[in-house]
Amino acid sequence: MILFMLKKNSIQTCFVFLSLLLSLHTVAQSDGPAPNENLLLGLDNKDKTVLNWMNKPENYVLNEGNLSIEALKGTDFFIDPESREATSTAPFLFREMKGDFVAVLKLRPDFSSQWNAGAIFMMIDKSNWIKFAFENSDATGKSVVSVVTRGVSDDANGVILNDHDELWLKMIRKGDLFAMHWSLDGNEFKMCRLAAMKAAASVKIGLEAQSPVGEKAVHDFLYFGIEAKTVKNLRKGE
Repeated sequence: MILFMLKKNSIQTCFVFLSLLLSLHTVAQSDGPAPNENLLLGLDNKDKTVLNWMNKPENYVLNEGNLSIEALKGTDFFIDPESREATSTAPFLFREMKGDFVAVLKLRPDFSSQWNAGAIFMMIDKSNWIKFAFENSDATGKSVVSVVTRGVSDDANGVILNDHDELWLKMIRKGDLFAMHWSLDGNEFKMCRLAAMKAAASVKIGLEAQSPVGEKAVHDFLYFGIEAKTVKNLRKGE
């Protein structure tokens, strides 16, 4: 009887150990990083979500942590360096964050019209912000585009990705410096830009959906997470 119990306990221990190994293998094989909670999962629960809207869209759909936002015509964030005309109408879903952080976004934009884009977006105030986007550029088509605004916006086209529909974007804050990285698989990131901004104790960090000239666009956001941490190397993102 005692021998049978010992054998039974050994089999149970073995089973638990194998289950743990299988679980770790599954995580290791997943598409992209999953160290942090997908903040989109709690968006429909007002008591639990830490996210807030600026320019809340008329139509959006949340389905198991995937967020689809309908951006109407004329929605954008841009302070034109030529005319100085300011536009700040795009839906922006954000969290207030103090100190250093790493924010990661996975998105599938609607590229049906020029300048349609989804972006990871950081705002200090309406004259100082960064938009890091996957955009249908007028010059290069589907591209990584960054807009750094310090009173007036610049407009910088990055890598061209016309063969891809989905992308991972990462924004890292370290003091007053902000690094922007992109990735096709969510694991290997490459830096696109590094910018210094004015000092701010806290910032708004989140996702933005825009359709500056098209009738409308429906952008899909598949993951959004933020980790409060200080990265040693901004260029490597680690």
